[in-house]
Amino acid sequence: MKVKLAIIASILLGSVAQQTFAEDDSTIAIVNGNELKQSMLQFYALERRQIDPKNSIPMDQLVDDIINMQLLKEEAQKNKLEKSPDFKARMSFINLSMLSQVAMINFLDNNPIPEERLKKEYDSKIDKMDVTELKASHILVAEEATAKEVIEKLAKGGKFADLAKEYSTGPSASKGGDLGWFAPQRMVPEFSQAVLTLKDNAYTKQAVQTQFGWHIILRTGQREGTPPTFEEVKPSITASLEQEHIQKHINALRKKADIKITKQPQ
Repeated sequence: MKVKLAIIASILLGSVAQQTFAEDDSTIAIVNGNELKQSMLQFYALERRQIDPKNSIPMDQLVDDIINMQLLKEEAQKNKLEKSPDFKARMSFINLSMLSQVAMINFLDNNPIPEERLKKEYDSKIDKMDVTELKASHILVAEEATAKEVIEKLAKGGKFADLAKEYSTGPSASKGGDLGWFAPQRMVPEFSQAVLTLKDNAYTKQAVQTQFGWHIILRTGQREGTPPTFEEVKPSITASLEQEHIQKHINALRKKADIKITKQPQ
């Protein structure tokens, strides 16, 4: 049986497992006599990064958030909300979740993936990896009607680079739309698929729509790229193998456990 946990999906704490906390857990604020510690702030900052990794939140804002949470906690205690069924159910789940995470971190710490296994996985992936690189230019516009207008001008002999400088809203407009060399995987699927279907020096006769707008794409070359080094892909390989490692561990635990499902999920 394959067990899936949300925590495994993010390799549960791959980042938490690597996170180190200061030995001197200094006080960052005192709220109504209650000390808020540096470790609280670090855990909270880590949680925020996992939820929204693209946005960096200023540390002073995180401190304000911790203070606000302490004030709300005190209000909850004043109203004796810790005795409510909702709170008890939430705490029961949090206890379950946190201890399972700590158990998995402990398992990975004590049963690390050997370096030889990581390198073997890297070698097998490199052999199968397509490292083709493409070269293309594009003209990005917001409206399909504008894209059709650009395509008409290209059909009449307009120069792609000139039209890119005139029409494109993308950052490559000043370079005539030139995107340079790139691996197809780097681009959104609709864009990559369009480039792959083109021949060199041909452009899309119909605009390609992506989340960024409408693209007219000119393919200008193809070459064999350089595969990534072991160190470059080691983190992703480690995460993948650790997920398998944990999965096998959980399967073994399930085989030894006495499990009875007494009520079907609703």
